[in-house]
Amino acid sequence: MQETPHVPEQEEVYDPAILAHARALLDACRTPREMGEAVQAAVARNEAWRGKQCLNLLAPEAPTSPTVRALLSSEVGTRAAEGHIGPVNRWFAGTRHIDEIEALCAELLKQVFRARYADHRLVASMIGNLAVYTVLTDPGDVIMSLTQPFGGHSSNRLDGPAGVRGLKIVDIPFDLVELEVDLDLFRKVAPLVRPNVVALGASMTLFPFPLQAMRKASAGSPLACCTG
Repeated sequence: MQETPHVPEQEEVYDPAILAHARALLDACRTPREMGEAVQAAVARNEAWRGKQCLNLLAPEAPTSPTVRALLSSEVGTRAAEGHIGPVNRWFAGTRHIDEIEALCAELLKQVFRARYADHRLVASMIGNLAVYTVLTDPGDVIMSLTQPFGGHSSNRLDGPAGVRGLKIVDIPFDLVELEVDLDLFRKVAPLVRPNVVALGASMTLFPFPLQAMRKASAGSPLACCTG
């Protein structure tokens, strides 16, 4: 009789205590309506704490105006408009006014940045940084980037686009006390590893980077602001 192969139990990646708390909240609900109210209450708790009691240092979480908040929750915010501006360039119908809105965005960007062309569509950090590494590097090249404990982003590390691109990643030396680039150590390491790119993108940045000194120490390697 053939033995059934052993299938290892899948490991739960979420925090078990937080999951147990969520289950307890849902188990206490008697109706789907109460379950929805439990979710809304959690959202309200986050708004009261994170929105009014915390000092947020994450760059993408800059305060938004009432106008921006209203636009994010408007009707158009739930609509799909795959493709480019123009009725024959869309995959979905009903985008007449979406085309108008997106055209306004594109033309405003041209005016602000004094550019002939502009794309208003946001690119997430993972895809954006992969595009940068595809242009500036070849597989096997060396880059230097910040580690996550010092505000670095995974898109510039082994488990992100930099790793997918097959790059060799060297840590940018950081001062554990001052929370700044250890410039003296950087001046020693950079000439040894000769990075093709020094990625300075960070999710959290407390102080300006010494760009000129780092560029000189890295023998002119591009200082790419591959952000998170």
